[in-house]
Amino acid sequence: MRLYTDCISCKTANTVKSYASTRPDLAMDKGDEFKVNCTNCAKDQNKHVNDVYATENPIILIIGIVISIVVTVYLWSIVGVFGTITIIIPALIWQQQRNAAHAFNSYRIER
Repeated sequence: MRLYTDCISCKTANTVKSYASTRPDLAMDKGDEFKVNCTNCAKDQNKHVNDVYATENPIILIIGIVISIVVTVYLWSIVGVFGTITIIIPALIWQQQRNAAHAFNSYRIER
């Protein structure tokens, strides 16, 4: 899951570097309000944790696809066609990422 916030002046999305999986975790990590420097216009802004939104991380999905392909090829030689059941690994990873982003975006902290 990646965390983003929008710049007030240029409207570009800036990443928030944190491993927080929920808004309360982000608030404990960064505080209720924290400074963000826009990578496009270089302006410093104060952002509240409610101004941050989450999206799925495509890198994790790509890693899941690669692992699925490797495991499928290995299991194909051992158990045959039954080894193709490992194709569902990327779908499970994508679903977990989507649910985590939805849970992050749906919860708000009182201002």
